[in-house]
Amino acid sequence: MTSPPIAHLLSEARDRTDVVAGALLERVEAGPAQVLAYQWGLRDAAGRPVPAGGGGRGKAVRAALVFAAARATGRPCSDPLVAAGATAVEMLHTLSLLHDDVMDGDTLRRGRPAAWRVFGAEAVENAVRHLTPHAVGLLFDAAVRPEPDPAAGPRAPEVLRGPARAAGVLGAALVRLAQGQALDLALEQEARPGAAATLRVHADKTGSLFSCACELGAAPTAAAELAAFGEHLGVAFQITDDVLGIWGDPLVTGKSAGSDLAARKKSYPVAVALAPTTASDSADDARRRLAHLYARTEPWTAAETDEARRLLDHTGARSAAEAAARRHEQTALDALSRICPPHQEAAQDLRALAAFVTGRPN
Repeated sequence: MTSPPIAHLLSEARDRTDVVAGALLERVEAGPAQVLAYQWGLRDAAGRPVPAGGGGRGKAVRAALVFAAARATGRPCSDPLVAAGATAVEMLHTLSLLHDDVMDGDTLRRGRPAAWRVFGAEAVENAVRHLTPHAVGLLFDAAVRPEPDPAAGPRAPEVLRGPARAAGVLGAALVRLAQGQALDLALEQEARPGAAATLRVHADKTGSLFSCACELGAAPTAAAELAAFGEHLGVAFQITDDVLGIWGDPLVTGKSAGSDLAARKKSYPVAVALAPTTASDSADDARRRLAHLYARTEPWTAAETDEARRLLDHTGARSAAEAAARRHEQTALDALSRICPPHQEAAQDLRALAAFVTGRPN
């Protein structure tokens, strides 16, 4: 269960970004706005407002990282560019989820039918096209950019420096998202995708947004270290999510046990298990049997899904994945410690979020 401090951090981030997103969606064309409001969790499939705490809302972890990074580096969270950055990075996350659900054929998202199942794939793609420029445009809104004082003379370059820097960070994350999605689709066609390539996907699809969030929130002098913190934390989070997708408790994960296996997703533990070795022991026999199962085109039975999980256990893939997640989390915390020592109160929100996303007791 989410601890009260984490619940507060996430709730604050959701509330603040909901306000910004809601105002922005009023300026978007009706069709795309309906899709985006549904995906964001602001409205249901019929366009009715969803009460706070209702279904469809994400955890807002990335937005929470923006605000926590600001607090850790002495930047006021009241700075409108912080709230705009938090909303923009959540919009990129929304974009990636919309794409993923269409490409993977996933029918559920956050306990509700996926947006493409409600509105159709074409409407979703149209919404994504509308979302991208609006996410960047948030950073240059009049509400974010104060008007220069006429008495002080022209100051436009100085005034635009913060939003322009933020837009560059956001744009780089968007490019990496596209690269990660392309590589992810390519690796699904590989018999043995390789652990290193799978980590590259995790870095581009998840690490990029965590890094972007931390960099958007940080004061400029701390941006590089917090970007590294976010990058490695994102990878640790995604590996942990891969483990939960195979061995997690459905009451905690919100999806059926082994659902990722049944869908034959080549997540990090699977990539580790399928990696060729020179061993000739029973673990190698398990790898060959697992590779045979993944090579089949017909759907697995429930018994075959259970067998795949046992084969993964036998190869040591779970322990290898958990160790990799711990390494990336420690690398993230090391980067954070270089600018915020562990005893420093200002960074405790970032440390709490790190513990939360990796499932570590805080």
